[in-house]
Amino acid sequence: MTNSDTSVEDLGEALRAGRTPREHGPYRIQLGDERLHFRPVVIADPVPTGLQLLEAAGALPIAEHLVFQILANGLLEGLRPDETTDLRTAGVEKFVVFRSDRSFRFILDDRNFEWGAERILGGVLQKLAGVDPSTHAVYQDRPGSQDKLIGESEYANLQPAGVERFHTQSIGVTIVVEGTPHGWTKETITYAQVVTLEVPDYAQHPEITYSVKYKNGPSQNPEGVLSPNGSVLFCA
Repeated sequence: MTNSDTSVEDLGEALRAGRTPREHGPYRIQLGDERLHFRPVVIADPVPTGLQLLEAAGALPIAEHLVFQILANGLLEGLRPDETTDLRTAGVEKFVVFRSDRSFRFILDDRNFEWGAERILGGVLQKLAGVDPSTHAVYQDRPGSQDKLIGESEYANLQPAGVERFHTQSIGVTIVVEGTPHGWTKETITYAQVVTLEVPDYAQHPEITYSVKYKNGPSQNPEGVLSPNGSVLFCA
């Protein structure tokens, strides 16, 4: 079935339109994985069980998988195989399936989340926090020491005893190139980006090489020379 098939009630479209889904199926929902990559799936029952959702996802064997629904407030809630959710009233269209036999808890920006894997990507934490990855970074709290930056493609471990805590933080620095200040809102800046700030048409003349030196950087790279293929991390 396609998105143009009017016999299927698309729950995402209903939610975005602010209308109540119809009383009968079939319904189009979104099933995702631990990277929050979603795919559309059609399910007939308006009140499916966790088991039915796992079967729709092709998650076999069932005993080795967990399913969570993403609530309207962005939090995740686990569904047991025999537990139901009402697609007509729950305000839910997205579900996440994990190959796991246990769930984990973590705190992100002072909100409690459930998760079905022992680790989680920094980029997924940004999605769950609802922040723009180009302007906000994620840090893992480390009481008594420096908080750890979790890059978009870096995993954070949720297995240690206790509940792991994370927070997002706005990325905002001022860099000075040849005496001219520039605002920058990303975690890193590349050689080409630095040169382009001073030479806007650099992309049209890549054969020209410039010497780029920097100082007053974060503790792990306070100063140095930026090579043509290099980049500098701003967040310590």
